[in-house]
Amino acid sequence: MSESPSVDEFIRHMQAELDACEDIVDKVERQKRQWQIESSLMMAIEFSERFRELSKLGQNPLEIVQALTMQDDTNANMAKQVIAIASGICPTCSAPMEDDLNFCAACGNYLE
Repeated sequence: MSESPSVDEFIRHMQAELDACEDIVDKVERQKRQWQIESSLMMAIEFSERFRELSKLGQNPLEIVQALTMQDDTNANMAKQVIAIASGICPTCSAPMEDDLNFCAACGNYLE
C-alpha cells in the first residue's frame, strides 16, 4: 500500500480544483464551489502551520490530540496549554494571548 498524501499535496490538489472551477458555466454554482474550495484551503493551511509550530516547540501534535481525548485531566490540560502557546489563544476563554505574557489578559488564566 502506498504512503498517504501529505497536507501539502492536498493543498496543491485543492489549488488545481480551484483553477478547474473556471470551467463551471453557471456563475452561482461556480462561486459556491470556489467558496467551498477556498474554505478547505484555508483550513488545510491553518492546520499545516499549527502542526509546524507545535513541532518547533518540541511537541508531537498527534500525541497532543491523543491527550485531549483521554479521560486524564492532567494530560488533557497539558495538551490544551501547549495548543494555547502555539496558537496564541487562551484555552479557557479563547481570547487572543499576548506573546510576552504567560497569562491571559482577558480572564487571568495562567499558562505554565
